[in-house]
Amino acid sequence: MTINKTQLSLTDMSPTQFRHWLLMIVNESLFTDRDELDTLLAQNADRKTLEHGFRNFFEAYYYNLAFELDTHEECLFSIIKTNEEFSHLRQRMEKVENNRNTSPIGRQVRMLGEIPNDSISTIKINSLPDNEFRMFIETLVNSELFTVREQVVKLMKEPTSTAEQVRLQSAFYDFFVCHLELEQFLESYEYDPDEGLEIRPKVAEQLDRSIADYKSGKVKGRSLKEVAEKLEVEL
Repeated sequence: MTINKTQLSLTDMSPTQFRHWLLMIVNESLFTDRDELDTLLAQNADRKTLEHGFRNFFEAYYYNLAFELDTHEECLFSIIKTNEEFSHLRQRMEKVENNRNTSPIGRQVRMLGEIPNDSISTIKINSLPDNEFRMFIETLVNSELFTVREQVVKLMKEPTSTAEQVRLQSAFYDFFVCHLELEQFLESYEYDPDEGLEIRPKVAEQLDRSIADYKSGKVKGRSLKEVAEKLEVEL
């Protein structure tokens, strides 16, 4: 998992710093994983192959893109809510905000690779019938997030100017809201990317030993707060 430790808030970034940060965002591996999934759908790939592609997509989205955007969520919410020019985005953003079922801590837990305790998900992705799983994948690859990302990439290639910077920032805010909508769509599903993966005997032995030590009191587990502090993540 890649954790991007951001030093500046978006409002403190210069235009050059913002473009540098945004370049990292639009070049996340998620977009390559999305294209590969789209190709697999066109090739009518089997369930196992699609599941492997989705696992890459899921991890790239939550562990990289969503994790990084979440660090700026408060700032972005404020910008969109207080600027009338983004009223069309505000309505979509507030709809997501009002219908979220997962707490901020729950979303952080999912980004760290676990299933949040406050999740009310009733749809287990790995249990979906083949036709429903395929429709689920089709919905993902056709998310508006990927269309808006192409618009952002196109604007980044334009000559730098004050007007272009404003257009680029506006396109990014649209991208951010699309991310919120995709995140809410996935909130309705339960998925463990490690389910079904084979564990090597040596690793399994170490896990069993660790569990036994924890139960016996030889070692103490870490709370979510302690893990977050170690990773320098704000809950």
